[in-house]
Amino acid sequence: MENKLEKRIDLLDRQGRIVKPGYATKMLYNYNKENIKAHPLALKEWDFYQIYIGDYILKMTIGNISYIANFSAELFNVVTQESYSFSRMKTLPLKSIEMPIDPEQPSLISIEGKDYSMSFEVGVTHRHLKLKALDDKIGVINIDLVLNNDVANEKMVIATPFEKKTKFYLNCKENYFGGKGIIQFGQRQVELDENSTAVLDWGRGVWPFSQEWFWGNGSAIIEGGNFGFNIGWGFGDLKCASENMFFWNGKSYKLGRLHTEVDTDDYMKPWKFRGEDGIFEFVMTPIYDKVTDTKVAFIQMYCHQLFGYYDGFVMLPDGKKIIVNNMMAFCEHAKNRW
Repeated sequence: MENKLEKRIDLLDRQGRIVKPGYATKMLYNYNKENIKAHPLALKEWDFYQIYIGDYILKMTIGNISYIANFSAELFNVVTQESYSFSRMKTLPLKSIEMPIDPEQPSLISIEGKDYSMSFEVGVTHRHLKLKALDDKIGVINIDLVLNNDVANEKMVIATPFEKKTKFYLNCKENYFGGKGIIQFGQRQVELDENSTAVLDWGRGVWPFSQEWFWGNGSAIIEGGNFGFNIGWGFGDLKCASENMFFWNGKSYKLGRLHTEVDTDDYMKPWKFRGEDGIFEFVMTPIYDKVTDTKVAFIQMYCHQLFGYYDGFVMLPDGKKIIVNNMMAFCEHAKNRW
């Protein structure tokens, strides 16, 4: 069952439960967080961008999980495994860092510390990501990027419940095409080019302390068109909607459940994905396993993020088959306690 939302409604009722679990192609859920029925330290909110620039990947995060906030950026090369990272944390930020309640509306998140400043600004036509910092090991860090923001672009929006009805997850994932700017970590400089693409992962929710999930996403310019996809499973109660969707020239095409072949004993083996409706079929050949294993007090974030080449096809409703060859994208397997 794929429960599609067609008109704007509140996310939560007065008991803190999702009014209508399901998915949308625009943010049609009013994130009425005043109805949340949970401990103040249980709320998790973040904006995460991942940007592809040739063989380089840039990740930028501003996240507030109530008892700790994280501001980070990481640049790495999936071929050479060259890597640079910056991270700062703030304990017990609670409501001192106001996260936007809608990923599509103009907003600004701005953070400053003694040796850094970071901001995500959403405008009508662009998204502006900035970081300026001075790191003892790396030196000067300067990121100044402007991503094209097409308001007509469709996306994957999902409201996911859990076994305990007052827990929820509101998520928006959107692929972006085009932009400009520079990334500097010390002596390393990388510039966005005409083929650079990005994904936004915008998450808000209250969920169980321990969670496990799979998530994959990618985008590229293929045959002169803008192609992207989002797949995911294992997180929450997905019987009302899956996270599986592909995009072509700004329009979304919903997928049902996926048949997957993943060897978690050997992540570098090919990953296989096949839609039950026959319109999505891919094999990812991994080339780089980006492993994260972060422990801070009782928090642990453990993830295998596999970057590799996707080969396969999608089928449009009119029968046109879009062939995809050697597209750099990822799929991850995460086991987190946070």
